[in-house]
Amino acid sequence: MLFRRYEDNPIIPRTPGTFYSLYCANPDIVLFNGRYNLYFRGHDENSHDQIGMGYCSPEKFDGVHWEMSGENPVIRPGKGKEVFDSAHVLDPATVVLDGRIYLYYTAYSAEGGKGGIGLAVSEDGINFDKIHNNPVIAGAVAPEAVLYEKRVYLFYQRLVAGKYFKVYCCQSEDGIYFDTQKECNVFNPSNVKGSFDGNSVVTVRIWQEGEEFYMTYGGCGRYADYPGAIGLARSGNLVEWERYPQNPVFLRGGPGTWDEGALWFATVEKIGGKYYLWYEGGGSGMGLETPEGREASRVSREQDYGGYGKTAFSQIGLAIYGGFIGGW
Repeated sequence: MLFRRYEDNPIIPRTPGTFYSLYCANPDIVLFNGRYNLYFRGHDENSHDQIGMGYCSPEKFDGVHWEMSGENPVIRPGKGKEVFDSAHVLDPATVVLDGRIYLYYTAYSAEGGKGGIGLAVSEDGINFDKIHNNPVIAGAVAPEAVLYEKRVYLFYQRLVAGKYFKVYCCQSEDGIYFDTQKECNVFNPSNVKGSFDGNSVVTVRIWQEGEEFYMTYGGCGRYADYPGAIGLARSGNLVEWERYPQNPVFLRGGPGTWDEGALWFATVEKIGGKYYLWYEGGGSGMGLETPEGREASRVSREQDYGGYGKTAFSQIGLAIYGGFIGGW
């Protein structure tokens, strides 16, 4: 069960003159008001992460082509250094609740805060209002949101001992108030020596099919947040998760390619009998024909965030699987 890369990746490359001129990352898709919205992180020369969106109608959907909103970026950092999201807003995760989009995001303060998860709400999917009591979860990053039995299940990761991430979940009836005293640890590294996810697990995405939930996650065999492959797990209750025994289901690209370094935020949607997987890939894309390219590739593949921002950059790609998921 392996996802196959789209042959003309990346589908959203970093693009000069846009808010994603340096990095394009963290995809999240939602069907809202009759169209697909794809939210993602962009980063340009102003040194801030911001969130923008592209969209398409179901009739024109191919997973590749997205019309960018003229309002981009739709969520920007807050004003004032003391504000919890004054430096960066990233990692969008959406759920539709009461006819509105609730978009959760990772936030960092210009005053060097540890980060937290914020919430912005929109009636139309473009114009967002941040809630007044942000952050909704302090000290956590990389949210994912699922609506189940009229409750919002918010997933996120916390750094343990400064070395690796675990995944936690907290529930809310209104999507705004989350009692972290009741959060539970739901997914951890495998701790299997030499395995692709032995050290850390990051950036989970979840979708429902029938009575089962499926989770993709970035597996890190060596570092805390530099996953070389994507794994798959399933659950019947969103709390207890079982790994796919033949993991991983998607691997980083070969040496010299644009996604040779790491893979994050594997966002899956089943449309027309196929599973579409959008992901953030990082790498040099410089090839192996020159000494500079070979060195950039080596650094990207072997070091933690190797060459990131210098010779390696994040962009958004697509992979597709046309088979059956489940049954293990």
